[in-house]
Amino acid sequence: MFRHSIKLFFRNIKKQKSTFVINIVGLSTGLACVLMIALWITDEISMDKFHEEGDQPYQVMRNRNDNTANIMTKESQSNLLAPTLAAEFPEIKHIVPVNFSDDFNSILSTDEKSLKAKGITAGKDFFKVFSFPLIQGNKDRVLQGTNNVVISDIMAVKLYGETNNIIGRTINLDHDKYNGPYNISGVFKKSGYRSSEDFDFLLTNELFLSSVDSESDNWISNRVQVFLTLKENVNVNLFNSKIKGLVRSKMQLDYEPKGQDWIGTLFLRRYSSKYLYGHYENGIQSGGRINYVILFSIIGLIIMTIACINFMNLSTAKALGRTKEIGLKKVVGANRRTLIFQYLRESTYMALLSLPVALFIVSLCLPQFNEITNKDFTLDFGIGFILLVLGITLFTGIVSGSYPALYLSNFKPAVTLKGKLDTSFGEIWARKGLVIFQFILTIIFIVSVLVIYQQMDFLQSKYLGYDKDNIISFEKEGKGMIERMDTFLSEIKNVPGVVNASDYTTDMVGGYGGTWGVDWEGKGTNESIDFAILGGGYDFIKTLGIEIVDGRTFSREFNTDSTNIIFNETAIKSMGLTDPIGKTIRVFGGERKIVGVTKDFHFEGLHENVKPCFIMISPENSKVMVKLRAGTERETLSRLEDFYKEYNQGVPFEFTFLDDNYQDIYTSEQLVATLSEYFTIIAIIISCLGLFGLSLHTAERRGKEISIRKVLGQTAAQVTIMLSGEFAKLILISTLISLPIAYLVTNNWLSNFAYHIPLKIWHFLGAGGMALLVAMLTVGSQAIRAANRNPVDCLKDE
Repeated sequence: MFRHSIKLFFRNIKKQKSTFVINIVGLSTGLACVLMIALWITDEISMDKFHEEGDQPYQVMRNRNDNTANIMTKESQSNLLAPTLAAEFPEIKHIVPVNFSDDFNSILSTDEKSLKAKGITAGKDFFKVFSFPLIQGNKDRVLQGTNNVVISDIMAVKLYGETNNIIGRTINLDHDKYNGPYNISGVFKKSGYRSSEDFDFLLTNELFLSSVDSESDNWISNRVQVFLTLKENVNVNLFNSKIKGLVRSKMQLDYEPKGQDWIGTLFLRRYSSKYLYGHYENGIQSGGRINYVILFSIIGLIIMTIACINFMNLSTAKALGRTKEIGLKKVVGANRRTLIFQYLRESTYMALLSLPVALFIVSLCLPQFNEITNKDFTLDFGIGFILLVLGITLFTGIVSGSYPALYLSNFKPAVTLKGKLDTSFGEIWARKGLVIFQFILTIIFIVSVLVIYQQMDFLQSKYLGYDKDNIISFEKEGKGMIERMDTFLSEIKNVPGVVNASDYTTDMVGGYGGTWGVDWEGKGTNESIDFAILGGGYDFIKTLGIEIVDGRTFSREFNTDSTNIIFNETAIKSMGLTDPIGKTIRVFGGERKIVGVTKDFHFEGLHENVKPCFIMISPENSKVMVKLRAGTERETLSRLEDFYKEYNQGVPFEFTFLDDNYQDIYTSEQLVATLSEYFTIIAIIISCLGLFGLSLHTAERRGKEISIRKVLGQTAAQVTIMLSGEFAKLILISTLISLPIAYLVTNNWLSNFAYHIPLKIWHFLGAGGMALLVAMLTVGSQAIRAANRNPVDCLKDE
C-alpha cells in the first residue's frame, strides 16, 4: 500500500510539474519562516528556566500609587527589607538582596590585562537562590566580607586563560570607591545558560552597604532588588498576605493621603516569569515580551496558513485530472476513509519533500536572522530540534491536505468515470473564499508594516526637548580620570571639535531615580507626587541643549548651586507653584532653592508621558557626555581618544552615541518592524504563487471558451480584462473585509505609546491598492497569454 501511494504521488508530479513547483516553493518558504520563528520562540521561552531545576526563586515586588489613579509596580526595595524578612518570616529558606546598578561596572585588572566588565553586588545566599553552578569556591562563603569577588568562567578565561587555580588570586577593580585589591573567592559558570541578567562578576552586599550613606538607609529607599526561595509546602498566596503590609507597619505613618497608597504593598512573583511577563498595568501582571512571542506565533501560523491555502486551492483546482482514478478506486471497493488517508499521505509527502528545501533556506537566512534578532541560532540537529521540525512538517502536511482529501474523496463514481466533474456553487466559492482569506491576512500584514514603519520614523525624528545628536557618552573610570575629574572636564572642552562636556548619572533613556519625599510651601496634607530624579554636573543642561523657560541653569559662578535644584514644567504645574524661582523646597531632609525651570523634555521612551522631574548637581556621577561639532565627528573622536589616554593609560576608550542609546529603547519595536517587513514580503510572494497557479489553471480550463469568444469577435484586451476581473473582485472583497481588522490591530499596537502617529486613510487604501496591483501583475501575465493564444489550437479537435 505504501509503495502504491508513493508511485501515485510521483506519477502526479510528472503530470503536473508546474503545480508541483508552485507547491514546493510555497510550502518550503512557509516552512522556513515557521522554523526560524520557532527557533526564536523556543529561545525566548527558555530564558531563566534553568533556575527551576533547584529551588524556585521569587522576587519581592511592590505595588503603590500616589496622586494618580493607576497603581505602579516596582522592583526596587529598601536595603532594610531583606534582613527584616529573613528575621521575621521562618517560611523563607534563602533570601538575597541584589544591586544591578551600573555603578559597579568596572575594569577588572591583573598584572597583565585589563578588561571592562559588568558587575553586581549580592548577598551571601546568591548561589543558593540562583542555579548558576560554582566551578570553584564554596557557595556558603564566596560572598562574605567586603573584599571578595566572584568572576564568571568567561572572564576567568579572558584574564587568566583558564578556570582552574583561580581561587586566592587578587584582582583590582578600577572604580572610584571600590579599589582593591580583591580576593577571587569563586568562579561561576555563565556560559551555556539562558539568563536574562548579564553580569561578569559579583561583589558582596557588605561592600555595597559600606558605600551607602545613612540617609539612604531607610524604608522608602529604592536601592536593591530582593529575591528569595520558600521552604517546602509554603503557600505563596498565604505568604503574600503576611508580607503585604510589612513596609507600612515599619514606617508607622501619622497619616497617609486619602485614596492613596504611596508606601505600597509587597508581593512575590516567580522570577522565571520576569523576562516574559515583566509588564504590569494597574498592579496586575499584564504581559511583556510574551506579547511578541504570541505575535510571532500568530505570524508564523498566518504564513503557514497562506502556504497551505495555496496547496488546497491548487489541489482542488486540478481535481478534474484525477476524477477517473477516484471513480475506479471506488468501483473496486475503496471507501471514502481509504481515499482520505491516501490524499493526506500525498500532502504529507509534499511537505516532507519541502523540508530539505526549507532547511536550506533557513541555513542561508540564519546569519541575517541572527543579526536582526541579536541571537546566536544554529541548526543543531539534536533530538529536540529534529522532533520540532518533524512535528511542524507533519502538521503542515496534514492541514494542507485536509480540504483536498475531503473534497476529492467525495466524488461520485458514476460522474467521475465519465471524466466530468460537477462543481457546485458552494465548492467554487469555497476556493474563492480561501483566496479571499489568504489576501485578508496579506493586506493586514501590509497595513501593519506601513503603520509600524511610520511610527518608528516618528519615534526617531520627534524632537525630545533636547539635542541627542552628536553626543557621545562613556563611563567615568580609571584612577587618572576619577581623581582629576574637574580638570578632565575643563580640559576636554579645549579639544578641537568639542562643543561642551559634563559628567552625569541619568542616561536619558529611563535610567533615573525617583522619590515622592518632596515638600513645598502650599503642599496639601493629602498631596503626594512621584518625582523623577536626574543627576548631572554643572554643564549637564547646556550640553544637552535643554531649554530654560524660567530662571537660569546651574553655574560654577554660584557657590550654592551644588545644593540648588531645577524642576521641569510638569513638576511646577503638579505642585501648583506660581513664580517658583527663589522658592525653597525640602527633599531628602534638606532645603534646596529653585533656580530654574526647564521646558518639558523626554528622559525615557515615548511609551510614557513626561513625568514631573527635578535636576540636581550629583557628586556621584558615573558617566561623561561630550557634545561634538557636527561634521567633525571622526577627527574629534580621534583627538578625544588621544586625550583620554593621557588620563587613563591602559584603559580602552569605549563610548556610545546618545542617539544610539535612545534607539535601544525600541529594540523590540524595531525587531517587530524588520521581521514584519520580511514576513509581509514572504506572505505576498506565497499568495501570488497561489494566484499564479490558479490563473494558470483557469486559463487552461477556459481555453475553449476563450477561443470561441475570440472567434465571435472579442478582442485580446477584452478577454484579458474578463479573466483578470474575476481575481480583482476577490482582492477587492479581501480589502473591504481586512481594513476594519487591520485598524483594530494597528490601533491596539499604537496604544502602547503615549506619543504616536494618527492612523490615516491612506494606510489602508494604500495597502489594498498595493495588494490589488501585485495580484493583477501576477494574474495579468497568464490572462494576456491566454487571450493571445490562437483559437485554432484549442478548437481543432472539435
